[in-house]
Amino acid sequence: MDAAVDLVRTEAPTDTLTSAGGLSRWLAERRDALGPAGEELALRLPQFRALRESIGRTFAAALAGRPLPSDAVAALNAASAAAPGFPQLVASDREGPTVTTAMLPVGPTAEILAAIARSAIAIVGGPDRARLRRCEAPSCGRVFLAGRPDQVWCSMACGNRARVARHYARAGR
Repeated sequence: MDAAVDLVRTEAPTDTLTSAGGLSRWLAERRDALGPAGEELALRLPQFRALRESIGRTFAAALAGRPLPSDAVAALNAASAAAPGFPQLVASDREGPTVTTAMLPVGPTAEILAAIARSAIAIVGGPDRARLRRCEAPSCGRVFLAGRPDQVWCSMACGNRARVARHYARAGR
């Protein structure tokens, strides 16, 4: 899953980022994608919630085909710029030269928030925007990146719920 989509999904159907503990658990589950997060990051809950709100508003506008909210775009750009990186060439005799991104020294909060913001920027500003969907299952409505052009549910469980609801509606129950 994508970091920006993951962050937005923490809001629905129930908000899992209501406490420092919730944020700590969420970050621990994404350690491989976002890097290690110290306990002090959990104290930054308001920053993560604010970024989530900006990403959510940006995704909602993109899904509806509306202009992106300028304040949300500014918040994403500011979070992304807080951890500046630059390309660096790494010479290797065995594998040949490769390019990596070196980060200027900043705190872990800025790095993780920047990674999530950059993820949202890449989705909305790139080809993945066409894959951005809102789950059509009853009582879900979560955002996800579709794996197929005809995908309308975020998970198998949501697909099953939608099929069961359709069956009961046809049966008149």
